[in-house]
Amino acid sequence: MKNNFRIAFAAALLSTVAAPVFAADLPSTKSAPVYAPIADSFDPFLIRVRALGVLPNASGTTLAGAPLYNASLSNNVVPEVDLTYFFTKNIAVEVIAGMAHTTLTGSLTPLGVKYNAANTTLLPPTATLQYHFALGQFDPYLGVGANYTWFLQTNSPLTRSLGAGDAINIKPSAGLALQAGFDYYLTKHWALNADAKYLFLETTGNTPFGPNTLHLSANTWLIGVGLGYRFGAADLFGAPVVAKY
Repeated sequence: MKNNFRIAFAAALLSTVAAPVFAADLPSTKSAPVYAPIADSFDPFLIRVRALGVLPNASGTTLAGAPLYNASLSNNVVPEVDLTYFFTKNIAVEVIAGMAHTTLTGSLTPLGVKYNAANTTLLPPTATLQYHFALGQFDPYLGVGANYTWFLQTNSPLTRSLGAGDAINIKPSAGLALQAGFDYYLTKHWALNADAKYLFLETTGNTPFGPNTLHLSANTWLIGVGLGYRFGAADLFGAPVVAKY
């Protein structure tokens, strides 16, 4: 009897030890935990404030069919605001707005006195399509686009001195714009910027000599440095936009 009891006890003890080991060999019925990666937030907006050097070149300007000798347009430094929208991390579009005053001077003869032919204010809104190389903290880019320039509040000391009043009217004109620059990100949002644009600008104007008797060549460099702030939907609405690129 005692032997039978000992055999039964040993068998029960062995079964309690072997059961977990056997269970470990069976496939688990529980699903594995799912890894949820953190969404890569994408900030599509970049707004900048820049100091902009406006450097026009008036060579090639003519008046009544003759060259305006030693023609020049004065340089200026003005504040400028621009907005960039990123479609992807590489493709973006930028628009800029700013105004600059300039003075057109020249002489009627090769060695003559230089006259103030016109004072005018340039309003040259420009839009460019950009490719960003997105090299991390350093982001160089190239752009190409279009410019449309208005010449506002034009007056002419030269025509006034001739008794013709402010008889110069410069017409608005569109042209090609080329761009190169870079952003250097100090943080996720703040960036330093340097930017150069070249505007191809040719237009005509009315003078006391008749309609379209002024041909103004005003190809212009726009050189800017400034500070930018990049933001996205999370900053506006509290919900991040997931980058898809």
